[in-house]
Amino acid sequence: MGRVWRSPRLILLLVVVQLATAVWLSAGIRDAIGRSLEPYSVLVDGNVLTLAMALHRDHPGIVSGYQHAVLGSLLVSLVLWTFLSPTVILRLAAAGQAPTVVPSTHWHLSAVLVTSLWHLVPRAVLLGVAGTVTQRLMPHGHWGLVGITVTALTLTVCTCALDLARCHVVLHGARRFHISTALRAFGEAWRRPKVLVTSMLLSLGQWACAATILVIAFNAAGAGSTIWVLRALAILGIILGLTRIAVAVEAGPGRR
Repeated sequence: MGRVWRSPRLILLLVVVQLATAVWLSAGIRDAIGRSLEPYSVLVDGNVLTLAMALHRDHPGIVSGYQHAVLGSLLVSLVLWTFLSPTVILRLAAAGQAPTVVPSTHWHLSAVLVTSLWHLVPRAVLLGVAGTVTQRLMPHGHWGLVGITVTALTLTVCTCALDLARCHVVLHGARRFHISTALRAFGEAWRRPKVLVTSMLLSLGQWACAATILVIAFNAAGAGSTIWVLRALAILGIILGLTRIAVAVEAGPGRR
């Protein structure tokens, strides 16, 4: 956590990037809602989501707009975090020595991208197995919740392994373009339970922030201070994500 608090500019950068992305992705929804409401009322900023809920039945296209915005937000976030991961890792590891971060980022970016793509192979296998188990358990009452929990925990393990693999490429001289770097990170995650459990808890914390944002947005949109609560939760999610990466940075090279 100390590494994160010693990097306030990094936090600010990620907050600005996320806010700009959110504004860009929400533009289409705001435009669709504005056109739907234009014949009836003047749109008041801060009440867009509340009014939109009342329009779902008559304007199903708005629902489609939400779905595209959420999917787009997820994809853009994944791409942005992937491209920014070398900068984030180097900055968290630099202990304040920021001048070397930007030049080094260009050197590591291609290797991080390739490692992230290789990581998709074991991730797809593990999530495929977990998803199959969950599907078989769903008709059996509470066992379905067990299956969902297993799938969620599998996803957090994959996230920990990806963080470790990226850190090994950027900081520890791991094989830059080979699938073995991604595969070994999964084994290392299991061999280092303290790192794994901490990373899993931080991932769950991020998901909790995202879920809370959705609940508040759909149930309390338009309330006076709602937007600031949502922004605070988004910033908390960023800090938790940075802390999760810092855990992988502090883990060191491990046993190769």
